[in-house]
Amino acid sequence: MKTIPRVMLFVVFAALCCSTAFAQDQAAPAKAKPAAKPAAQAQQMPMPAPSPEMTKLIKTLSGNWSVAEKQEPSPMMPNGGAGKGTAIIKAGPGNLSLVETYQSVGAMGNFKGMGTWWWDPKTQAFRGLWCDNMTPNGCDTSGSTKWEGDKLVGTMQGDMNGQTMMMRFIYSDFKPGSFVMTMEMGPDAGKMQKAMTVTYTKAAAAAGKM
Repeated sequence: MKTIPRVMLFVVFAALCCSTAFAQDQAAPAKAKPAAKPAAQAQQMPMPAPSPEMTKLIKTLSGNWSVAEKQEPSPMMPNGGAGKGTAIIKAGPGNLSLVETYQSVGAMGNFKGMGTWWWDPKTQAFRGLWCDNMTPNGCDTSGSTKWEGDKLVGTMQGDMNGQTMMMRFIYSDFKPGSFVMTMEMGPDAGKMQKAMTVTYTKAAAAAGKM
């Protein structure tokens, strides 16, 4: 019978075609996965920009300074006193704050302090934190600091000899190479008296390290 050989030939031919197609599928390269985006192209959070108020404060106070202190007569210092030192005032991270490091030697002994100020848009004033080696708690938080005309005026409450004291700091007499800070003290805002005057003079070289 001639039918069986034809059927067998057809089966063999079909098997050969299937095996060839299978081999071609096996040889075809796998599709490459999409490449991951470089890290630099990843979306980044926008950084905050300094406020105009903070920019003005940095421009006004930044620098390496020599400081001359004059203490007024007081119960603790009947004859008053004087001191000299250095201060470094510079912009904080991202120009979003202002940082001061201060040291002096004089009637108060060896004094070291550091502070930072930043702009608070909610209160429309500068806020601050001051730390030094004569503050029992280590640091005090200032109430607020604002421009009053051409003067920068700040207030702070702290402890002195176990008694709560109000302090007012007035920055004034701004010149290209100097400015003056006057500190007033008293048991409350209505009974403040001048306690100390510090004159900042631009230093040619970098101030000493804290």
